[in-house]
Amino acid sequence: MKYNPITKELYTNSGMFLKKLHCPLAKQWEELQPTNFLKGKMCNQCNKTVYDTSLLSDEQLSALIKNDIHTCLKIDLNQQNLTITYTHNE
Repeated sequence: MKYNPITKELYTNSGMFLKKLHCPLAKQWEELQPTNFLKGKMCNQCNKTVYDTSLLSDEQLSALIKNDIHTCLKIDLNQQNLTITYTHNE
């Protein structure tokens, strides 16, 4: 996946736009509660699962967002499956 940290836009490796990231709560990963779902943690303030994108493929991420456009995501700028970009065509 590709991520533009300036616009906070997330794309697949092929350049398909997935989502613009925004969380008004700005919770840290360590503040979230563990769940039985290994790829996510629960935010107690909004009661949503936050998914760790380092554990997801482009296909899994696309399916999550397709099912719920408001899906919450965690991105670590140092994760192995992420390319930092400043346009979606890089």
